[in-house]
Amino acid sequence: MATGNGKSRCFTCGKEKRAVRCEGCLQVFCYDHLTDHRQELNKQLDHIEHTRDLFRQTLNEQMNHPQIHLLVKQIDQWEEDSIKTVQQTASECRQLLVQHTTKNVHHIEVNLAKLSDHLKRIRQENDFNEVDLSQFNQKLKQLAEKLDKLCNVSIQQDPTPLIHKISVVVSSSMINSYARVDDNKGLFA
Repeated sequence: MATGNGKSRCFTCGKEKRAVRCEGCLQVFCYDHLTDHRQELNKQLDHIEHTRDLFRQTLNEQMNHPQIHLLVKQIDQWEEDSIKTVQQTASECRQLLVQHTTKNVHHIEVNLAKLSDHLKRIRQENDFNEVDLSQFNQKLKQLAEKLDKLCNVSIQQDPTPLIHKISVVVSSSMINSYARVDDNKGLFA
């Protein structure tokens, strides 16, 4: 409260002196106590900065927390196991396809060799007729059909998943608890 002589009562000492109003708390302080008031505000700011530094340290420790590393290792292991499972399944399918093809091609080759020997022999002996030629054509067609059936192999996908998908579940209460900084004011909103 200002008096007629331009002096105001200091909030701290209560004396009538020339004084300045603090824009933050709106209290009036004489010049001696304004410095004390500013020092107290600086102490409070130091405390806030110290608390912030401790929080930053906690945050950094959280990023290096063993639980996070353990979860990352679990994800890495799932990835490695999944790749091995896919590679093993692909290898087994390739092996089965090659075995099937090799077995059937070998069987066709044996029968073709027998047919070739028989054709060679009847030509050398000049001992064949229309019935023999028809039988040879029929056997050749049968071998061709077996070769075509060999090419009709296909890949079928099993409806049950080979690999079970994983995901990271984050508690919704954690997401909603983060404070938002208002860029215009520089304050927490």
